[in-house]
Formats: sequence, structure tokens, C-alpha cells
Amino acid sequence: MTTEQQRPAPGSHDRSTPSGSLETSSANLFEAMLAAREAEERGTGRAALHAFYRTLMSGTLLLPVPPDHGEEAKTALASAVNDNDEVEISVMLARDGDGEPLSVCFGSNAGLAAWAPRGTAALPLPARVAVANLAAAGMPAIMDPSGPIPYRFEIAELTALADGRIPGTDAPLFEAGGRSSVRLRLPGTDALALERSLAASLDGSRVTEGYLVASEADGRSRLMLGLVGEAGAAVTVDVPDGTDVVWLEEPLLGSVRAVAEPFFRGPGRPGRHRR
Repeated sequence: MTTEQQRPAPGSHDRSTPSGSLETSSANLFEAMLAAREAEERGTGRAALHAFYRTLMSGTLLLPVPPDHGEEAKTALASAVNDNDEVEISVMLARDGDGEPLSVCFGSNAGLAAWAPRGTAALPLPARVAVANLAAAGMPAIMDPSGPIPYRFEIAELTALADGRIPGTDAPLFEAGGRSSVRLRLPGTDALALERSLAASLDGSRVTEGYLVASEADGRSRLMLGLVGEAGAAVTVDVPDGTDVVWLEEPLLGSVRAVAEPFFRGPGRPGRHRR
């Protein structure tokens, strides 16, 4: 199977497509939050707030990580690719005006930078995974406590969102639809010849890294060719039938890097192609 693969605009966290970029998620979240605040000020109902919840749960959140927790964060990010796996990671907390502890999360790097102490790292996670872990903590949470638009989630809100419901109602956040978890692992040694062929195809392209992994979902295993490249990059590759070819972005990129080394590195990248 020969496929011409052009890097698309950042998308959603649908496992069949590259994951949405934090930049796109941040912009969408800011617009939804602004609309919800304006609707609240005008007293025009809760439709805009419900739209904010849906936008939030379709995007990416940053959880603040204490300094020197990089390896722990990397492991947690790899675990987050499976919806059924609990992500266990030490995250930073804050205190509200009454001195009570609460969780913090951020919708953008700017929001993190406005609040974070020096040396704070961050773990980007699909919001559905981040919110599930915030709900499990059993305390309120504040998104972007230093702005641009702070929002406090009460425990009942987090619990409802983690359950896939619109807070304050029994209505589902999204229409019912299929979604499956994906496990990643190294492919067998028979993939080495394919890696050499693919590396030759990627030479001279704007692809900066190439990964070959096996993905398992719904009891089926498929090869996945993961590509990293700048916006506008395109390449034509010849892969076996049934191979998924995706442009990798966080958080899926971190999950792939946690289990595999790139078989291809483009110009300007350290390391060599594996021949």
C-alpha cells in the first residue's frame, strides 16, 4: 500500500488521527471560556457553559509537576494512552483563600507560566484523563488560577465530567459513540527490513523523526508508522496493507517515545538512521 501522507492541521484526540495540539486546544478553550463568562454576565442561560465543558473535555490540560519528576511524568504520559489505566503522578497543589488545598491545572503554557514557581514542569494530558485524575483526588480544582480566565471546579463538577456527564444534569457530554483504548509496543524483528525501506523513503523529506510501533485496540494488532515534522510536511511512503500512518503530536508522541526509539532522524537531528 502506497500512501501520500501530508501533515494535517492539529486534530482531536481520536486514536485514529494525530492528537490535538496544545495550541489549538488552548485557543478553543479560551474562546469557549470567554463565551461562557459573557453568557453568565448577560444571564442568557447555561448553553455556553455546557459548550465550555464539551470543549474542555475534547482538549488538552497541563498538570503541574514538581521539579525533577521528568521520568515519572514520562511514565504517566505513556500510561495515559489507555483510558482504563490510572495515571499516578505527583502534581503540585495550591490553597484557596481559606487555606484549603485544591488541585490546579492549566489550559495553556501561558497560564502555567503566570502561576508556576521556578522549575515547575508540566504534563500535557487529554482532558478526559486529567479530569478523571483530578476527580479521584477528591478536592476542588482551579484551572488557570492566575488567568487569563480562572475557573474553579467543585468536586461534583469534576465527578460529573469524569463520568461523561454535563455537571448539574444527567445529560451526556457527547452523543454516544465508539471509542477504544490503544496499547503500544515494539514490533517484531521482521519489521527491521520495513524500517530500512521507510528510512530510505523519508530521506530528503521534511520529516524529522520516524517511529514504527505495533498498536493494539479492540483485540486487533496493527502496525503504526508515526511521523514527526513541521507544518506543511508531506511524504509518500510504501507500507503494508493495514498500517496506520499518522503525524505524531502530544500526548501520543510522548507515548510512542516511551516505548520506541526512532528508526529515522532527519537532518539536524542527533543520531543516525538505522540501516
